[in-house]
Amino acid sequence: MRHLDDTASTRLPPHQLPPGSPGLDADALDPELLAIQAPPQAQRVAALTIMAAAVVCAMALLVSMRADMAYAFAKAQPTDLAHVRDIEPSSLNENTFVRVAGLPSVGHSVGFTRGLGTHYRMFPLAGQRNIYVQVQDTGGESFVRTEYTGRLVTVGSLGGRYAELARVMSRDAKLPVSGESFLLLADEPPSSYTWTLFVALICAAFVLLDVYFIVRWFRPVKWAQVPASR
Repeated sequence: MRHLDDTASTRLPPHQLPPGSPGLDADALDPELLAIQAPPQAQRVAALTIMAAAVVCAMALLVSMRADMAYAFAKAQPTDLAHVRDIEPSSLNENTFVRVAGLPSVGHSVGFTRGLGTHYRMFPLAGQRNIYVQVQDTGGESFVRTEYTGRLVTVGSLGGRYAELARVMSRDAKLPVSGESFLLLADEPPSSYTWTLFVALICAAFVLLDVYFIVRWFRPVKWAQVPASR
């Protein structure tokens, strides 16, 4: 009779123990047990490789979203930076929720699409060339305001696509845009990044579950002898 020990070992009666076990009589081997084939090694390696790759991808996604998740915990009230001409760039803090007053330089604006075809426009505010604004373009002059509120970041922190956008603005609009230039992502309060926390929880749960299965896969099966039932 098979007996399962939940603490660690899987116990079988003597006539079902694998070869080489202590106290085993070679004539008592179960032919059906011996006929079971080991799982194909190629499939085993492929499965483990896929599981490990999935863990790496999930962790990479978590790392890439760390700034977004930090911003989701920022205070709900924006920091008022007053008029853009009075701002000292060295006093600015990246990844914060701020409000800036100023008029857009429409003649130096550049349009582009992001995400699922959403149109945006990026431009400097009049009187300076250190702080730029990105705002959704819904047509006409909808992006023209006297005040902008949103997430303050640097162009370099937004990845390669914005680096290319900075090169275009520097070449075509003759603006001194670089990776160190500040960009205000208008109309993006901390609450609009709450979704990143749910994604992070899902990724973390997936990583823990996948690692558990990988460790369990490599954990050897332990056999112990118990008296045979009468």
